[in-house]
Amino acid sequence: MRRARIFCEEFRMKVTFTRTRERGYSVSVEGPGIDPGRMDPAPGYHPRLPHDAAHFIVENELGIQGGIFGQLAGGGTANTFSSSEGRKQRKVRKRGKELAKANKKDALFSEQAIYAAQSRWEKHDIIPDTKIPTKDILRIIEKYEEFAEKWSKLPVGSSITMEWKHKPATTRKR
Repeated sequence: MRRARIFCEEFRMKVTFTRTRERGYSVSVEGPGIDPGRMDPAPGYHPRLPHDAAHFIVENELGIQGGIFGQLAGGGTANTFSSSEGRKQRKVRKRGKELAKANKKDALFSEQAIYAAQSRWEKHDIIPDTKIPTKDILRIIEKYEEFAEKWSKLPVGSSITMEWKHKPATTRKR
């Protein structure tokens, strides 16, 4: 029998981005009711905004519950994180695959939103064709800049921790 996850206002998943070397980083998650997970090394190095930080900001700002971080909050792996709880690995991987399949549209939308926001952030004049309102893109860009300011000054071995503020992703009922 699958244990039910109950969302309450006190639920807050913490996501930590750690500069592990000069051109590399890791991401770890922890919180009430979720298996701590880690991705190391994490892909998508950028000197000011690692790809997974862009995911976090976009998904958190737009409330994309089925993206990478909503899936992690729901007890999944987003097909990239590994659980630090060795004996639960098989269950966590299975749950991760279920969540990834059920939330594929949200994950794709997250990638599109990152492309739209990051294009505007880096080029300062182009917004690709998107259904995301300009005011939301501008808010995301502001968050990108806040993160980038901190990240670019971070020495190797140091971290930035942020909170996920949305309900966890779920799988469809059968």
